[in-house]
Amino acid sequence: MKKIINYLLMGLKFLLLLISFGLSFYIVLSMYSRVDKGIMEAIPIFLPFILLLILFSINISLKQNSVNHNLFYNLTCCLVFSCICFVSFRALLDQNMVLNEIMGYNINFLYYGDFIVFMKLMMYGLFISNIIFIFTSKKEKEKENREIEVL
Repeated sequence: MKKIINYLLMGLKFLLLLISFGLSFYIVLSMYSRVDKGIMEAIPIFLPFILLLILFSINISLKQNSVNHNLFYNLTCCLVFSCICFVSFRALLDQNMVLNEIMGYNINFLYYGDFIVFMKLMMYGLFISNIIFIFTSKKEKEKENREIEVL
């Protein structure tokens, strides 16, 4: 049962990553075009998405079981990306926000702009924990190899 839930969360992790990236990309491009900023200035916002996508791809291709089969990490990833999707959908679709009517863009940029710092913080936390899991698995393998040699 644990393996089935883990594989579902692993697939959902990739799907939510792509959805949250797409929504964030649309909102940030709309926000930056409103104030005449270029796409190059939005790179720090999208850098954690790119880093996580690269790490997730490396984990799958190199079969990093310490990361891929970690139920808590996969659940945390899904929760973080779900939170990003929720905030993005709320900034896009909530008609009860006053700034949606005043600004006329149908996107509440201030609401989303306040969330960008927390979004980056959560995603860099996922990035750092992924790297920590990779290195702890290597240390555990070395420790097991030493114990086998001793026996």
